[in-house]
Amino acid sequence: MAPLRTTLAWVGVASALLASCGSKGGSPGAAGAASSSAGASVNSAGSAPGGASNSGGADIGAGAGNAPGAGAEAGGASAVGGANAVGGASAVGDIDCRAKGDGKSTITLINHCTQVLSFRGSKIEGGDLAPGAHACRDVGSATESIPAIRYWGFIGADPGGEKYTLAELTLNTDFNDFDWYNISHVDAHNLPMQIRAVDMPSCRVLTCAQSLLANCPPEGQFKDASGNVVSCVSPDRNDPNSPVAKYFEASCKDAYSWSGDDADSVVACAGEDYDIVFCP
Repeated sequence: MAPLRTTLAWVGVASALLASCGSKGGSPGAAGAASSSAGASVNSAGSAPGGASNSGGADIGAGAGNAPGAGAEAGGASAVGGANAVGGASAVGDIDCRAKGDGKSTITLINHCTQVLSFRGSKIEGGDLAPGAHACRDVGSATESIPAIRYWGFIGADPGGEKYTLAELTLNTDFNDFDWYNISHVDAHNLPMQIRAVDMPSCRVLTCAQSLLANCPPEGQFKDASGNVVSCVSPDRNDPNSPVAKYFEASCKDAYSWSGDDADSVVACAGEDYDIVFCP
């Protein structure tokens, strides 16, 4: 595992953002990339101060930490087949299962892929989403500390632990109630992803909209039983010079490409609820 972000580095990052990030319950606060000046890592399964815990590792496996998938959830069209799972699903309708100021921290998982998607993650029951569908999951109150939570999805057979694109968040920290969030390719990429703070237009939206499977370097290709590449896996999460890490960095700077890739990859925001969009 990569080292925890140090408290000093975290405070330096957060202090730089304090002027532009509103506190919870006040006006929406802006937040930019969180750690280029601090230069420290946010990459641990533990509860690093303020940091979304970058990536992967031992607690992520098939269905880890959650119940077996449920049926397709709200707002979806019927399941759509076809070889291309990315993009093209109908837009999600109104999301009425969460509301700003309701006292809860809610994660909404949204499927914009063209096939049924299975989702899993921390502190939630997993499920399946038809194209265009969404599911809300309350993960705690809007004030309690919620460290190091992660969410991921897959289409078809589960590729297994450390083979997913990850959404990583730490909510309601003790520094100005900031939340921290990032997209991680530290272990792998299997689906395009977006993370956005709900009703916080000044907070940065992180987006990796393109599938990175087709051009994955040969050493990173993980294939299913039919020979299709279903995940692009990093051979060494701590090596920024591996062909896979370089490919990830060149393809989407909004995501961590390796365990120490803090410069543009993590955001601080005084939000409450977050949307995780697959195939944005």
